[in-house]
Amino acid sequence: MLEKVQKLRLRKKKIVKVGSKIGFIKNLKQKHIQNVALGLIIKDSSILTYSVKDKISKDIFYRLIGGHIDFGEDSKVALSREFREEIDQEIKVVKQLDVFENIYFYNGNDCHEFVSLFLVKFLDDKIYNLDSIIGNEGPIRTYEAHWLPIESFRNKDKTLYPSEILNYI
Repeated sequence: MLEKVQKLRLRKKKIVKVGSKIGFIKNLKQKHIQNVALGLIIKDSSILTYSVKDKISKDIFYRLIGGHIDFGEDSKVALSREFREEIDQEIKVVKQLDVFENIYFYNGNDCHEFVSLFLVKFLDDKIYNLDSIIGNEGPIRTYEAHWLPIESFRNKDKTLYPSEILNYI
């Protein structure tokens, strides 16, 4: 019977064929699709971003401030919550720009998310005068957000993810 077992790997699941029956075995690590809200803030010809380094590839890329949308939470509410939690700032959502799918590879893992992208403004105008803003993503993860020239992303000197954001700057 063992000779008849054929194992095939299809992306995130294994298909196991035993005789004429086919069954699915989930990987030990459960994969899921994340839903995130990201805020695009523009000042003159710059956007507010922070750098992220992939631990495996060592690549550095840039991301907008935002985060996960909790189950049952409105995406605008989630974005406002993330700005309060991460950088202690209130925002105004100017408009929703897009919702798109982002499938990528990060830190050795396949990742999949739906992104709700919003154009936002700080309620406190003084924030626009800061060169950098310290953010907290949890008890041990911090980042430093900076105003970076839009042109540095357009001419590919720096990489902005998800790349669909380039359509709106």
